Amino acid sequence: MKVFISVDMEGVACATHGDHVKMEGGAYEMARKWMTAEVNAAIEGAREADATEFVVTDGHGLMRNLLPDELPEDVLLVLGTPRPLLQMEGIDASADIAFFLGYHARAGNATGVMAHTHVGKIVYELYLNDQPITETAFNAAVAGHFGVPVGLVAGDDALIDEVAQTHPWTERVITKWAIGPTAARNRTPVAAQKLIREGAIRAIERKSELKVDKLEAPIEFHAHFLKALQAQLVEDIPGVERFDARSVRYVGQDMIEISKIWRLMINAGLSGFAV
Repeated sequence: MKVFISVDMEGVACATHGDHVKMEGGAYEMARKWMTAEVNAAIEGAREADATEFVVTDGHGLMRNLLPDELPEDVLLVLGTPRPLLQMEGIDASADIAFFLGYHARAGNATGVMAHTHVGKIVYELYLNDQPITETAFNAAVAGHFGVPVGLVAGDDALIDEVAQTHPWTERVITKWAIGPTAARNRTPVAAQKLIREGAIRAIERKSELKVDKLEAPIEFHAHFLKALQAQLVEDIPGVERFDARSVRYVGQDMIEISKIWRLMINAGLSGFAV
């Protein structure tokens, strides 16, 4: 069995502030260790349930946060950016199940720790087929394109509440309970890692019960930006239509196309900071 693991950082146990998740932050090196240890816990559990292959993709920030020397030698590790599939780079139809670790709640969540949707500098909300989505839902749809179900999601309780509504069949692990955007009641890293390991075992044992989140064509993608300038820059991308001051839409045939267009939107939107 082959496991694909996408790893973010804001949802890792004890990560509660920008100092933990930004490279220049004073607590960043410690948080990298916690992040890597949660991946190792998931791998250990999956191996116990007879998984044999692992692809791990670093999906946070510049996407080079995990500590390669602390991962098992047989893991394939995706690092760096840019990349067409963003947090899902490395997945394909050969994967049997996907795990999402260190994930967080979507932008606008009242309490979620460091809650945002993909790029907090430019995005307020994203939609697929008129439904507001989290990063989890977007990435689950990418996995679904390849016929891969999401079996495990780990992060704060605000995220887990969202996932319970959209993907109730997944195993869900709470690493911390959100008090606010930069505060949480945390499990210790060791306690969270133990639960992730156990969740990975259950996810693989329950694989036959998991649903594949495949969207049928055409897929309508909406992006609602924080500033009108960002939407103005993004509408120059062929096929992108602006439909109000801060929002655009794009209709694609599959989630690979949507992901690539979204990456172009991100780049265009971020360019507004230099204007």
